[in-house]
Amino acid sequence: MEYEVAIPLAGFEEETAFIFEKVDNFFSTITSLESEIVIKLMNFNALSNISFELADEYIKKLEINDISDINIYYIFVLQNPVKNSVLNMYAPVIFNDRAKKMGQVQLDLNNIGLETIEAMLPGF
Repeated sequence: MEYEVAIPLAGFEEETAFIFEKVDNFFSTITSLESEIVIKLMNFNALSNISFELADEYIKKLEINDISDINIYYIFVLQNPVKNSVLNMYAPVIFNDRAKKMGQVQLDLNNIGLETIEAMLPGF
């Protein structure tokens, strides 16, 4: 499914559209139409739930009318060994399935009520 970039992804500001492909219930990929770079994503629901509010500016740019319009993912960088992999939980990528718009938003750690990463991963 093709999505127009409404809010640029950090490090990929020149990209204007991506193709979204679901791998399984947890992982997906997006492939840039311009550079053909592939970015791995993890579904927001794969980890402990956190809540955050989107600024009106983001809601407008992404054309969000209802929460059911969107899906949220984290950018995931797989490394070898796996323990060196990185998941960017503070800059989720939001997809509006209705409007076919996407964008990355930067979260303020203090605004989501987490002081440390351990608070998001109970039991680790």
